[in-house]
Amino acid sequence: MANLKTINLAVSAHGYGAEAAFDYRAQQTGYTVIKPRTGREFLEILQYYSKQGAIENVKIFSHSYPRGIIMTNWSGFYKSPGPEDTPRAAYVKDMALTVERGEIVFSSEVKFMLFGCNITNASFTQDLSLSIKGVVIGAEGGVYPEIINGRETGVFISTHRWIKYCNGTVAVSNLGKRIRAW
Repeated sequence: MANLKTINLAVSAHGYGAEAAFDYRAQQTGYTVIKPRTGREFLEILQYYSKQGAIENVKIFSHSYPRGIIMTNWSGFYKSPGPEDTPRAAYVKDMALTVERGEIVFSSEVKFMLFGCNITNASFTQDLSLSIKGVVIGAEGGVYPEIINGRETGVFISTHRWIKYCNGTVAVSNLGKRIRAW
């Protein structure tokens, strides 16, 4: 099935706080904004948009930690299961399976940008890159927005560095401390 239309999504991860800030940032991208509260809901939304075209860009504004993206308590999108996870949590392996089955469709140029803290400090970002067969960019260290004259500029700063993965391999080990979200 040939998908001619490409879809760009901005994710405002809900359920753990800072939703208003994540909503604002997602809206600033100009992409279609989605607001999943759980990892399962995130995958369901990606499946919905895949029926309309191939997903090409995904920018995720969230709380995160090395295991993955935090949403509602213990119901986020993670590298692997944890002892307190709920049935609404989802994992990178679930993403890989839905992609393999054609339920989630990414363009050949798919790119995820993750604007949460410490997301590359374990292999979540690398594994996600392999599961989507594309590019994932995330931060090693804390992340905060650049603010000038009381307004966010669209640049996010990592306390350490930004790393780019392509198909499960490090493509650029140090993109610097600053990266533009919009």
